Amino acid sequence: MNQKLLFNDGWEFAKSGLDASAPTGLKFQPVDLPHDWLIEDTSNLYENSIGWYRKRFRCPAADRVLLAFDGVYMNSTVYVNQQKVGEWKYGYSTFEHEITTALRTGENEILVKVVHQAPNSRWYSGAGIYRNVWLKLRGENFIVTDGVYFSPRILDSAANRWLVTVQTELHLATKAELT
Repeated sequence: MNQKLLFNDGWEFAKSGLDASAPTGLKFQPVDLPHDWLIEDTSNLYENSIGWYRKRFRCPAADRVLLAFDGVYMNSTVYVNQQKVGEWKYGYSTFEHEITTALRTGENEILVKVVHQAPNSRWYSGAGIYRNVWLKLRGENFIVTDGVYFSPRILDSAANRWLVTVQTELHLATKAELT
């Protein structure tokens, strides 16, 4: 099994001050991703605040489940069913967290906390989950994301001969050494 499902629909959003440790008592509004909460009030583009994204869903069957983000600006923490599954401090790079052990049978809830503190960029950076989110369904054994590496070396430039070494990073259910 190897599926990558676009996971942008059906999210909710609420905003709080920087002192909030949880979204208790906040009123969530429906949003679809990508989403930038700062752009909604152009008179306050440098507001310090926390954005809370929530999604409730039923997970398809899979041995391993990963939640992948193409971009969250900026300082994010991801929870599944109130269990912290990971964090990412960088706003312009992709990241993913395995969420398999946090999932339940039936309905699940993802909560993403995004902290925006200005100034943090020389240009308008926005704030929020500003790129796609993916749910990745995997079997027990799989090639990890970005886990294939190619190393070319010229053997004979006149004859246009090359040696290409390929290394692959695997997630294996049991320990094994492969050659």
